[in-house]
Amino acid sequence: MAYQFVHIETYSRKPRKVKGTKDQWNSTQQVFEEAQRNPDFSKHVENPRAPLPVLSRGAMAVSDLQALHDRRCSEIRETVTAKPGKTYSRSLRSDAPTLYTEIHSHPMSSKNFLEDRAKHKKEIARWADLVVRDFRKRMPQGVAFAGVIHLDEAHVHMHILAVNAEDSRLDANKLHVGKAAAAEYRGAHDKPQTLSSLPKPALLPKPRKPKKPRPSKNRVTQKKNMAKHEGALAEWQAACAEVEAVNARKLEEWSVDNGRHLHAARKKRSGKNPEKAAFTAAMKAFQDRYYEAVGKPCGLLRKGPGHERLTTKQYAARKAGAKARAEEQLANLRFETKLEEREQALEAQARRVAADENSLKKKEAEVTAREETVSCREKEVEARERSLKERDERAAKREEQLAEREAAIRAREEEIKLAQERAEAFNLGLELIRTDQLRWVPDKKDQPGRLVYGPRGGPERPLPLEMHARLEPAMSLLEILLKIIAAIIEDALRERRREIVRDAEAVAECRRQLGLQESSLIAGISKRGNQDQAFDV
Repeated sequence: MAYQFVHIETYSRKPRKVKGTKDQWNSTQQVFEEAQRNPDFSKHVENPRAPLPVLSRGAMAVSDLQALHDRRCSEIRETVTAKPGKTYSRSLRSDAPTLYTEIHSHPMSSKNFLEDRAKHKKEIARWADLVVRDFRKRMPQGVAFAGVIHLDEAHVHMHILAVNAEDSRLDANKLHVGKAAAAEYRGAHDKPQTLSSLPKPALLPKPRKPKKPRPSKNRVTQKKNMAKHEGALAEWQAACAEVEAVNARKLEEWSVDNGRHLHAARKKRSGKNPEKAAFTAAMKAFQDRYYEAVGKPCGLLRKGPGHERLTTKQYAARKAGAKARAEEQLANLRFETKLEEREQALEAQARRVAADENSLKKKEAEVTAREETVSCREKEVEARERSLKERDERAAKREEQLAEREAAIRAREEEIKLAQERAEAFNLGLELIRTDQLRWVPDKKDQPGRLVYGPRGGPERPLPLEMHARLEPAMSLLEILLKIIAAIIEDALRERRREIVRDAEAVAECRRQLGLQESSLIAGISKRGNQDQAFDV
């Protein structure tokens, strides 16, 4: 094998039968486990070997990629619109393609490589590096991938497994150049008209299944009924088998006739399927690009001998020419690499010189700008200092004014508090006066005037200390008010005494004129020396 081999495919979590096989099924789990050489998924390999991991250019381990793939698949929720227009959320479909794979094969056999690793290691390493480099260039951003090299089959080959991690549905078909080209054509054009199949034959209906008899209390009758039912059931099963056999023959005949019909229709149809043509063209372009990026530098042919029907000598000559071209290209590449390295070194040196000059110019400009900035900042600072000084002066004046206002407010609050206390004490004193609990006793000959607590006519008690403390703020005013009230009461009593004396004198005069006996009470009232003296009743 001296020609290039690369195969790309996509897989879903749901197992899919491999075309042309009887019992081979592929799924994402099968691909991951086979790449890691799990014994349960590597039975097709006679002597399995541990794979060589590819961890360059951002590749990860296959187990890590598998964990990422399974976790993302379980996390995805997609919104689906049903036919009535109602939307609902569901998990990702199990048959959705979520894993993209590439198989790259080298013409060197695994046996030759294992016999002399030191001799072939450099060649295989260069081929693997070109493969991974080309893969990274073709893939979009956000693709997570892993790679392994297998040495336990006929030829040395590499598996690359990738997950379109940036896509909301992990759509692997977007990474497949052929399927992506077909999808692009399908989105830009109308759906091509499909070939119509022959109408399916009318199938025979199955006979109705006999009903089970009702249970009977009589065992003999029950046994007869069950035996009869089992016989009817056996006849029904036989009839169903005959109907199914007839229907199967009809479907088989229809399948053969329909296949011939579709085959003839395809031949009559002008032109190829445009989607398939787009797929094929994209895959050919992919192989051509792969040949320029990987096959040609490695001395591999674009096509095998069977494609062009070459003889053994022609094919050997072509392989030798390809190998010579690869060696020549490798030598030219090395020479060009040296020249490029020298040119890159000179360019880097020129860039450093230019960068130094630009750096000096930038520094000069920065120094000038900084000087201007410092000058402006000095002016701003001076203006700021003047402004702050003026603000400090205004603030000091404002503080003085506030202090004066606060002192006035405090004095006013104290006055208000004292006024409130006097008002409360005065109201309390008025309430005591109204209830005749507080009064003033005028001066007497042997005792000065005093404040008395208690009702009139009762025992005189001194004002309690607690009450005195409550009345203290308005005590002077209350004393004045009580003195005035006492004087008013005393004047009224004095006038009332005078009236009583006058009335007593008038009564006494009337009694004398009438010749009545003189009353001692009236005589006592009339003979009082001081009219202000209280009556003794």
